[in-house]
Amino acid sequence: MPLTLIPIALFALAFLGFTVVLCVRVARMDELPRWRRFLPALLLCAALATSTGRAWGVTAAAEAVAFPLSAATALLGMYEVDRRRRRERPADAV
Repeated sequence: MPLTLIPIALFALAFLGFTVVLCVRVARMDELPRWRRFLPALLLCAALATSTGRAWGVTAAAEAVAFPLSAATALLGMYEVDRRRRRERPADAV
């Protein structure tokens, strides 16, 4: 394994950890409807499933779908966390 792949692998692991933490935080938001609480987790599962398709030689689907689903997971999770933070902040604290 070339030495340049190590930072890429570390970034991928950090991004995976970040998205898992976001999915857990969003899933714990009781004020959201059930489908919106688990949508980031479902997107992450779909991204991981398509990404593991590379092991069986299905690289076209993994290249086309895995990264956009991972990015959508992170963006949706950050949106929900930010939206909750804005709702809970008092109006005079702006």
